[in-house]
Amino acid sequence: MAAHTNSSSAHGTRGRGSGNDPDHENFYQLLGVSYSATSAEITKSYRESMKRFHPDRVQPEYRQSAENLTKDLNRAYRTLSNPIERVAYDKSIRGQEIQDQIMQRYVGGFAGPGVGGHDPYGSHLKRDITAAEKKDHRRSERSAMVSLLSVFLVVTLGGIGLILIGGLVSFLLRQIF
Repeated sequence: MAAHTNSSSAHGTRGRGSGNDPDHENFYQLLGVSYSATSAEITKSYRESMKRFHPDRVQPEYRQSAENLTKDLNRAYRTLSNPIERVAYDKSIRGQEIQDQIMQRYVGGFAGPGVGGHDPYGSHLKRDITAAEKKDHRRSERSAMVSLLSVFLVVTLGGIGLILIGGLVSFLLRQIF
């Protein structure tokens, strides 16, 4: 399980969005709030996350990972709910965030969604997809593929039709003149 093994680190020793730890998201991403989030939004997101990932609410084999996540959530909430610590934290991540935004914008990033794109907890704490959801997903993929092929076919036939009409007009003009 890809969990933070350095759960006893001090407040300022982890990467916190600085790129030193690829498994670590910044505090805003960890809580799922925007950089301009209000104190109330941060508190609401923190409480929802704690309810969802509390170690007592997960299966025993994922408890250690959930404990590490709740420690990170506590650290994020403690930092972002204190205005002075939040300003200091914002200054510390500004350079990395600008770099991440540039990479995302011009290169498309090297990972999935979000900065870093890696969720060390999510894959183990999320439920499995049901058979009905898999069937629905396959059906929607099939529908999307049919739509793409239909558009390709229409555009191709339209192009061939235009070429034939252009050739016919050219032939007729040569015959007339």
